[in-house]
Amino acid sequence: MKHNKNKSNKSRHSKAKKIIEAKPEISSIKLMKDLQKLAQLLQIHQVELEHQNQELRMAQEELEVSRNKYVNLFDFSPIPYFTLDVDDVIKEVNMCASTMLGIDRNKLMNKHFSAYIPLAERDMFYSFLKTVFSSSAKQTCELTVMNKDKRIFHVRMDGLEVVDSLETDRKCQVALIELK
Repeated sequence: MKHNKNKSNKSRHSKAKKIIEAKPEISSIKLMKDLQKLAQLLQIHQVELEHQNQELRMAQEELEVSRNKYVNLFDFSPIPYFTLDVDDVIKEVNMCASTMLGIDRNKLMNKHFSAYIPLAERDMFYSFLKTVFSSSAKQTCELTVMNKDKRIFHVRMDGLEVVDSLETDRKCQVALIELK
């Protein structure tokens, strides 16, 4: 029985081989047409990708311009600005704030803002910070801030939580307006 099956498979195989050998031009032509279609599709996709890359480059440039504008507004503002996390750690600081505290910006980064508030007013500051992070509205309080030379500034502190979908850490921006 197996012998008959093998004969039958061999005869089908030889018939198929004869058909393919008899029509080599047809399968070659079809293969060439298929390859040409595939090459055209690849060229179309290449053009589409190049166009998308160009759009991405333009969007990147626009984003860079926008970021630079924000950085310039933040850095050169005449009002001291800080970005604080929920633990009152300074994450960003502008030049005016650095000047007010008399400390280089890089040295202020990752320091606790409460270190520049007199002990007697720290509870008020912590309460203010807690309120900022629990509310979507701008919060305000008045307190005293000390610079590195122990010079006292009476300020109104305005704070608002910054919602950034790209970052998971909660932050708020705080502006200090000196009261005379």
